[in-house]
Amino acid sequence: MSPLQILIARATRDPLARLRLALLIGFILICVGVLGYILIEHYTLLNALFMTVITLSTVGYEEVQPLHAAGKIFTIVLIVTGIGTATWVLTTFVDVFVSETALKRSERSRMDSDIAALKNHYIVCGYGRIGQQIIQGYKQNDVPYVVIEQDPGRVAQMSIDNVLCIEGDGADDNVLISAGLHRARCMIAVTPSDAVNTFVVLSARGLRADLFIVARCDSLANESKLLRAGANRVVSTHALGGRWMATLCVNPAVIDFVQAMVDAEHSGTQLREFVIPEGGEFDGTTFGNAALRKRTGALIVAVRKASNSHAFDANPDDAYTLHAQDVLIAIGTPVQLRRLSVLVNPLK
Repeated sequence: MSPLQILIARATRDPLARLRLALLIGFILICVGVLGYILIEHYTLLNALFMTVITLSTVGYEEVQPLHAAGKIFTIVLIVTGIGTATWVLTTFVDVFVSETALKRSERSRMDSDIAALKNHYIVCGYGRIGQQIIQGYKQNDVPYVVIEQDPGRVAQMSIDNVLCIEGDGADDNVLISAGLHRARCMIAVTPSDAVNTFVVLSARGLRADLFIVARCDSLANESKLLRAGANRVVSTHALGGRWMATLCVNPAVIDFVQAMVDAEHSGTQLREFVIPEGGEFDGTTFGNAALRKRTGALIVAVRKASNSHAFDANPDDAYTLHAQDVLIAIGTPVQLRRLSVLVNPLK
């Protein structure tokens, strides 16, 4: 395929390529006009250019000098061809720079720049009911995120709602890379299909072995498959919802308290986690010597040991020894939790 054929093929899909093609044809037409007047009427280069421009623009100026029969025929052809080309160039220019398509392209370019600047962000694959709730919480809590969604209608709505998004398949390596997978902190697969979530997890795990991945599971029978695919956590919305409702009936105040602590809209006391860094001030020190409550005001309600991610030591006593990668579960006001964050991870 020749370069011109490639350009024409691209022009059928891309307005910018179509504009480039129109400008190229316009330039060729001007060159043909100049060359024609030089060869037929023996004009100078300037006169030939002047005659070509006024002919193509149909401004109605008189000829530089009377035309011969051949020159008149050439001018007629140039006018007819020029009007069509000029109309095409103008239409394409409007389409590229003024139309709704141009505005959408500009918005897409801005969004791509914002996504490229993301770091330590969260990638959410799927913008159904669960994905929308996740993004609502992230937006309210100023958590960096980007959504991957295949449905063009949902992508269009996200653009209107100013939600950072990429249209594409979350299982596609190129789409994941475009979403900044190598810079992300976590990926969440919440499409309605367990099979799709499995492929998304497989692709993400193949690109990054250290990425924390959470996947939605519609059927409990598929939970083990998602874990084998590489998910760190699998959440069955039906099972979780059922357990939450059952506990709510028995201990409603407990559920209300926990929900208030993790609710993104809650501006008072919050529940957060902090990881003790290796070689930091608290690596190897006792809980009493750390004096975290006295120094920050935040209360440590539990510690998850790095050696056992499924075990929590609630309400640790002063003799309890902290180690690197232990996770502190703390409760406090936003100010107190910020103090704790700076104290635990001063370089973060």
